[in-house]
Amino acid sequence: ASCVSFAATVVSRRCRVRYRGGAAVSRTGGTSSSYPSRTNSFASTSARASSSSSSSSSSSSIEVITFDLDDTLWPTGPVVTAANQAFVSYCQARIPGFPDCDGVNEYMKRVRQERMDEALAKRTKHYPLSFASLRIAAGYAAAIDQGCPPHDAIAVVARGYHIAWIPARGKAAQAHLFPGVHECFKALRQNYPDAVIGSITNGLGSAAGAGLGKYFDFEISADAALDEEIGLHDEFARKPGLYAYEQSVRRIREIKGDTLLTINHEKWIHVGDDVVNDCQFAKSFGAKTVLIAVLGVTPYQPRGGLPDDTARKEQTLELEKIVDATLASVGELPELLKRWS
Repeated sequence: ASCVSFAATVVSRRCRVRYRGGAAVSRTGGTSSSYPSRTNSFASTSARASSSSSSSSSSSSIEVITFDLDDTLWPTGPVVTAANQAFVSYCQARIPGFPDCDGVNEYMKRVRQERMDEALAKRTKHYPLSFASLRIAAGYAAAIDQGCPPHDAIAVVARGYHIAWIPARGKAAQAHLFPGVHECFKALRQNYPDAVIGSITNGLGSAAGAGLGKYFDFEISADAALDEEIGLHDEFARKPGLYAYEQSVRRIREIKGDTLLTINHEKWIHVGDDVVNDCQFAKSFGAKTVLIAVLGVTPYQPRGGLPDDTARKEQTLELEKIVDATLASVGELPELLKRWS
């Protein structure tokens, strides 16, 4: 079989969490082709301008609001599945015999295991690839196994990731937004016009890609940063590691135009679906935390060979100390923040 030649080029576990003094909520109880760097700012000056005139009297009580994305603003499963299928369809149309999604996941596991074995043989530390790099590497290996010339293999797979996977993820996220998301952000911009709003995700989700960019001042993706930053490695880049916090502080200072700005962490709200990667992470620098537990959303399990994270120990956490409130939807957030104010 021959390949079409291209001339150019790239889990959270949920546990039962309870309000302080409230009832337990269980997550599982119920049923354009590229974007700017995820670590760059997405200006929302128009949103600020339109809302500043109707500022709430409580606006000064909250200075920063950050959000996780996957399983917080949209369900991860159908969104990633759509992106993976778009990538596979793109490659299959150009590489005869290219595997389906399950097959690519198996190649991802193989690539990961080979790198781990190589590190062990060399007695060096294994640094995991980003999921983006891992998928491209797996697609390349699959293409080579089908007899695709190396130059064509990397061209098709890399372009497929950018032309197909990234836009499909954004479109699927926009299509699967949880109820009340737009209303939530409109209210936040109206009630807190001077607050800096950002996204902090371990994955490759993008608020801008999902049509929410106008509400956000900055976005930080650990997975994107792993490829963008030399010497940055998994255990520090991903929440609950503090890379995202440090980058958030840098971006807030840039937005405010003050490189020495002191951040009042008691006026920082972080919203996310994961006890460790969101609540423990945010409490480590003193922010208030809101756990989002959407009923019926099954915890997403990456099928590309992500090893079990033995560092996660939810059962040993004192949840009442790291979770300030639990909501069934971000749509409930504006009312909660009014009560806190």
